[in-house]
Amino acid sequence: MSNIIENRIKCGRCNTEFDLNKNDGCPLCGFGKGRRTLNTEFENKENIGQESINYLMIPTDLELRSGEPIVDYETKSVGSWGMFNSFFPGKAVLRILANMLDEKKAKSITLETLINKTSEVIRVNNLSKLRGFPKDPKKDNSIGRLVYHFIQTFTDMGFFSVNTKEETKNNIWAEPWNNIEITLTKEGLEFAQLKNSVFDNGGLSQILTNEEKQWLTDYLKKIDEEGYKEYSILKDVYTFIKQGHNGKDELWNWFETNPIFVEYVKQWSRKVDDSEAFEKQIKNISPTFAAGKLALLRELGVIQNKRNDYTVLGEL
Repeated sequence: MSNIIENRIKCGRCNTEFDLNKNDGCPLCGFGKGRRTLNTEFENKENIGQESINYLMIPTDLELRSGEPIVDYETKSVGSWGMFNSFFPGKAVLRILANMLDEKKAKSITLETLINKTSEVIRVNNLSKLRGFPKDPKKDNSIGRLVYHFIQTFTDMGFFSVNTKEETKNNIWAEPWNNIEITLTKEGLEFAQLKNSVFDNGGLSQILTNEEKQWLTDYLKKIDEEGYKEYSILKDVYTFIKQGHNGKDELWNWFETNPIFVEYVKQWSRKVDDSEAFEKQIKNISPTFAAGKLALLRELGVIQNKRNDYTVLGEL
């Protein structure tokens, strides 16, 4: 199973698929190597863990611009990519960023500064035990997954806004984190301000409140109309499960034979010309997407939040 759910990403230069856990950049062309060095200055502070404020608290109002979803061949095909499996890490970072901007009276901060503080907050609040949060925030590859799986996806959804301090011709996410400026959008702040069972009530169950679910569902429907098809694919998976199919083998096969999903993989796969290798790749990737979408439906409270239990609890 571990070979199926490796943390695989695609190189922004040559499209090589590789495991982010095992490589500090593309193993073929070297793109991205050495770019994710963290500033660990806070680790040397005498009072580490003693936060001046609670960065996970509901943030105050800020003057922000509305965001827009990023619509490309990926998001208009499958919405968020398969390793995005929780709304909670992104919401935590939204709150941390909003409270940092208020504290610093700033419009934006560097991604490096945000990640340093986020790593500290995760450790102090023992969030690593929750799905989607880095298991060891001190490790480069662990915190990197938070950036590329969750912050980048929330940016694509329109919750964060990023740009570079210095002009670059590269994919912005391949830039050093100290060259990326990040802020949140009006929509990101609205989602961050909704009460959360984990951050506000100390709960451990990753299920969104009814208010969060309603707001998020309405927002996903809105950006779906603009081309970001996360709601569409979640609705398709939900309908498939509601028809009595299980979320493991049957849903895996649903992805493997879904023409939209297959065409999406073809757009970036280097194995298209080898039918046997491409078929194997589809089989390897399908469980990842199936698991990710099921996890999101569980957080939305419409499918039982229990492993291998696909009981439908409500409407999406």
